[in-house]
Amino acid sequence: MKYIISIVALLTLLMSGCGSKEGIKTAEHKAYLYFTGNTSGAVVSIDGGEDFSVKPGQNNQYGIKPGKHLIEVKRDGALVVKREIYVGDGIAKEIEVQ
Repeated sequence: MKYIISIVALLTLLMSGCGSKEGIKTAEHKAYLYFTGNTSGAVVSIDGGEDFSVKPGQNNQYGIKPGKHLIEVKRDGALVVKREIYVGDGIAKEIEVQ
């Protein structure tokens, strides 16, 4: 009987250490932009970065880091939107293109 209790106690100690994970995991901070209006032929630049084309609608979101950003939208070389925005973590911000 004493032998069985010792084995059970030993197994309990060994099993209690399994599955513990050290450290803290945090999710990546991200905000989102989406574009509405006439995006046909438009290209977007964020903070003076490389131009890229976008699709309209709330379902077409583009991930950015939270914080302050300069958004420029050009069509045929002409600047149609220039906005300085601030987006928080997990927020989706609409940019309307004329």
